[in-house]
Amino acid sequence: MGGRAARAGRPWSESGTRRLMRDDRLRRYFKALADKTRFDIVEELGRIGESSVSNLCLGLGVTQPLMSWHVRVLRVAGVVATRRRGRQVFCSLDQKSIAYFQERFGLLVQGQPLAGDAFVPASPSVAPRATKRRAPLPPTP
Repeated sequence: MGGRAARAGRPWSESGTRRLMRDDRLRRYFKALADKTRFDIVEELGRIGESSVSNLCLGLGVTQPLMSWHVRVLRVAGVVATRRRGRQVFCSLDQKSIAYFQERFGLLVQGQPLAGDAFVPASPSVAPRATKRRAPLPPTP
């Protein structure tokens, strides 16, 4: 099968459909930690335990919208857990999820297969958010 996608080395099957990655969640975990700002956030949370997003902004010199974006990426990847109190959002490391990913990575580097994914995160912060459904537009005359 030729084409631009095949030449670029993208994972396409013979039927032309994209193959699923073996452990997408582990890849997402490491990709989240690869960014310097997100790594600094994890380091800061490891040092102080829990912090509000605004305190993290002050401590790391990052604007609030950018910090919220980074915290979201870390939350979706399973690195941090968040909780709300009023308008404040507090972050802490999701220790159970981090231990799971470290165990999975340990199995990977030992050459053991990563078959099955029985882990269900305890914190609801890893679950994707529900999107609001918009009402359909009225037909145009």
